[in-house]
Amino acid sequence: MLLLRCSLLGLLVPSMVVAPLYSQTATPDSATATFRANVRVVLVDVVVTNSNDEPITGLHQQDFQLSEDGQPQTLASFEEHAGLPDVPALALEAKLPPNVFSNRPLIKAGDAANVLLLDALNTQMQDQSYVHAQMIKYIKGIHPGTRLAIFTLGARLRFVQGFTSDASVLMAALNGKKTEGNPQLSPLLPTSAETDASRRLVAQMEEMQAANGSAQLQGSIDGLKEFQAETTSFQTDVRVQTTLAAMQQLARYLAGIPGRKNVIWFSGSFPLSIFGNFSLGGADTMRQYQEGVAETANLLAAAQVAIYPIGAEGLAIDRHYDFSSPQGPKIAGVTYEQQMTESQVKDLQTGSTDRNAGHASMDELAKDTGGETFYNTNGLSDAMAHVIRDGTHYYTLTYTPTNKKMDGRQRHIEIKLTEGTYRLAYRRGYYADLTATSEASPPKPTSDPLRPLMDHGTPDSTEILYQMRVLPSTLQPGPSSERAGDNANLKGPVTRYAVNFTVSADHLALEPAPDGVRHGNLETTLVGYDRDGKPLNWMVRMIQFALPPDRYAAVAATGLSFAMEIDVPASNVYLRSGVYDLGSSKAGTLEIPMAALVAQAAAK
Repeated sequence: MLLLRCSLLGLLVPSMVVAPLYSQTATPDSATATFRANVRVVLVDVVVTNSNDEPITGLHQQDFQLSEDGQPQTLASFEEHAGLPDVPALALEAKLPPNVFSNRPLIKAGDAANVLLLDALNTQMQDQSYVHAQMIKYIKGIHPGTRLAIFTLGARLRFVQGFTSDASVLMAALNGKKTEGNPQLSPLLPTSAETDASRRLVAQMEEMQAANGSAQLQGSIDGLKEFQAETTSFQTDVRVQTTLAAMQQLARYLAGIPGRKNVIWFSGSFPLSIFGNFSLGGADTMRQYQEGVAETANLLAAAQVAIYPIGAEGLAIDRHYDFSSPQGPKIAGVTYEQQMTESQVKDLQTGSTDRNAGHASMDELAKDTGGETFYNTNGLSDAMAHVIRDGTHYYTLTYTPTNKKMDGRQRHIEIKLTEGTYRLAYRRGYYADLTATSEASPPKPTSDPLRPLMDHGTPDSTEILYQMRVLPSTLQPGPSSERAGDNANLKGPVTRYAVNFTVSADHLALEPAPDGVRHGNLETTLVGYDRDGKPLNWMVRMIQFALPPDRYAAVAATGLSFAMEIDVPASNVYLRSGVYDLGSSKAGTLEIPMAALVAQAAAK
């Protein structure tokens, strides 16, 4: 049976019982052979380059030696990838009947997929402008057949352009006045002017105290410094949490695309690495972010994502040599020469510390995921070309760990070549997730697990693949009819749509009970948005089902099918759907423009 529960925005609705539908058919999707925290097979991609940073091809399985936590491991499989391009999966589009949509990516990946991530959250606006200009330069001379997808990171991750090799489409995505590809001011990263103003305020108070020859202002000075430190700490915390959430969303989106994914991340800095070398401060910081870091690391590993951070600032200039920066206030009793010397030393030390901290975390992030860092260079377009060249030539190794304990601890991976002095880039570990492999029932989510994935424009998640057929309902509501959906304030004329889901059973946790019956719990969400991202109507339903062996055989062959209805205005609406499996903690989402359905109906 299907049980209905509370709405997306927390509005309570009465419980109802609806019979499940199993009449629709769907072709089940074969599971992709990738590393999962709950499957004891680990997958590692290795990029091998020589002293000239050129990719090395033609190696064999016996050339590689792999160990985990110092213990030698036996390779289960080996495959070389030599840079085959992506191709459109046009056959999938052709097979879908009218008004049927799927969240399966419409790209059949070759040896690697390349993603451009423009980070406005962690990057100064002037640096974003420089990156924008460099990307325009790269796209103008892009190698034919090179496919890119574009995302931006601001207050949240936004999808700008899907995978395409059309340079004009990529250019439009970066240059469009209403797109998210343009530079924007970070709400959490202080500008250099704001940083200078904060420093000058402290310096002026210290100057006043020195002039008066008393310590009466010391308490105010200490309080101001503490306030500034707390503000910086809060802003950094939100940046970390937002960036980790974005990386998780990006990993879920890319999980459905086979092969290696190279995420080219233009960013000013990121104060956190994935495997424990936290630059924010020791064990307390590690405990604070451990859960989010572990989840992010495993999602990136499962999706075969390698992060390539590229310093958005280009060739870095020390503050001391930036003559546009204002000079500090005059300090009483200190000569001009002494003040300039002290300022020079302080600026050089501060600049070096800030750069080293940012670069260290970027280095660790690349190392942890098998990528490479590029910073302190003005050739950002050249760095991007380098990533795409090297990131599409790699070797895929898999092994079954000899350590069978799934205790949530970090596992460190080391790979060597039996001969040669080549450079190897690969992810350096994973978290052996205990909860993902526990035979006990998984903990109930403390909040709506689909909510972070349901914002308008958020990348589609493909951990669970499904199809949905969307048609106007045969019975349309009248002006005074009860609305289908949970927005009690929905006014005006609406169209009622019947949405029929068919979810591939391959991506659901359906372990049999002792009596052979397989139980499952799905959360399914529908949200209608206007073009500006305002939610118009919504509904969240909990689906609980029990499948005896004969029914499970049918579901395994044709998919799990069920139906929902929702009322939305007649046009200019986007319908976003989501499916979350509580057994596996995996999600799938899909957003479609309803205008396409309206146009089809008008053409008939």
